[in-house]
Amino acid sequence: MKLFENRGVHCVVDGQFGSTGKGALTAYLAQQCYEQGKNLNFAGAIYSGGPNSGHTCYFEGRKIVLKQLPTFSVYLSMLGVRVAAYLSAGAVIDREILYKEAQDYPDVNIFVHPNAAIITDEDRRAEQEGTIAQVAGTRSGTGAALARKIHREPKAIARESLGKLGRNVVIQNHRIKPERNAYFMEVAQGFSLGINSHFYPKVTSRECTVMQGMADARIAPRMLAVTYMAIRTYPIRVGNVDGYSSGDWYNDQGEITWRELGVEPELTTVTQRVRRVASFSIDQFFEACAANDPDVVFVSHMDYVDDKEQHHFIGDLKSAMEGMGKDFRFLYGYGPHVKDIRENVRANNSSNTGA
Repeated sequence: MKLFENRGVHCVVDGQFGSTGKGALTAYLAQQCYEQGKNLNFAGAIYSGGPNSGHTCYFEGRKIVLKQLPTFSVYLSMLGVRVAAYLSAGAVIDREILYKEAQDYPDVNIFVHPNAAIITDEDRRAEQEGTIAQVAGTRSGTGAALARKIHREPKAIARESLGKLGRNVVIQNHRIKPERNAYFMEVAQGFSLGINSHFYPKVTSRECTVMQGMADARIAPRMLAVTYMAIRTYPIRVGNVDGYSSGDWYNDQGEITWRELGVEPELTTVTQRVRRVASFSIDQFFEACAANDPDVVFVSHMDYVDDKEQHHFIGDLKSAMEGMGKDFRFLYGYGPHVKDIRENVRANNSSNTGA
């Protein structure tokens, strides 16, 4: 399986509860795209995320955390390549965050769909109490903003309330033509957090699948070219808050501590809470593969797995793949940087000290 095609949508999606390294994977793919140069024709990057999620990558040692813009566009802009950012109709926008990111990356041309949802101060306040607060989410106002859009409030969308955010931000109906050019798409959050997941109500406000991303951008399913699904060796969930749990796990996994794992505790990108961590779930892997049908599977946090266990772990994944009748291309992540991603399992020389 090739990493890229010359046309169609190339989609990065999460296969667990989020924080699987989608930002690092996207940066790696952007770097690969840059190195292949004229052989590829990416006309834009599509994102339907909101401030309740964030993608993290590194460029020349600089940590980049994005909540509104697609990593693909931003990373390539720092390499001197302009790839437009399209915030689809499914995007949820925090005006202040988008304004800052637009200022930070002025070489990225940003096109906001007129129907993208807009977060207000009232939306943020609404998520500090009631059922939304009880799911232990980010309380960013994302779900409340989507609810106002569903209720058809006129000012719930960008066309009516976003205003101007700078010369590189335009409110415009997208003219995406994947039958002629390649496009990159990033799906935010974690697959198992989808609103139709059996973990309901401890979920987010919509589905987190390739199909949802395509639907939000109103792109026909046949235009999907390549799907890259990110998973991690030890899945995480967002930390509990105010006495409320962020949810359960799959039946074939159990929660562990960061001390048991032997690494420094991780903090969530948006809320900076200590994440909860658990053992790997093959059931979750099967479910995510069935829903997203990946061509490439990226396994992050390989440096969390002991030397003796790495080949056993990958062997289990490949056995599961064969059991599904699939033939994925695997990529492995041993840290947060582009240089830490490779196609072969290597001996772990990090002494399992974390990423």
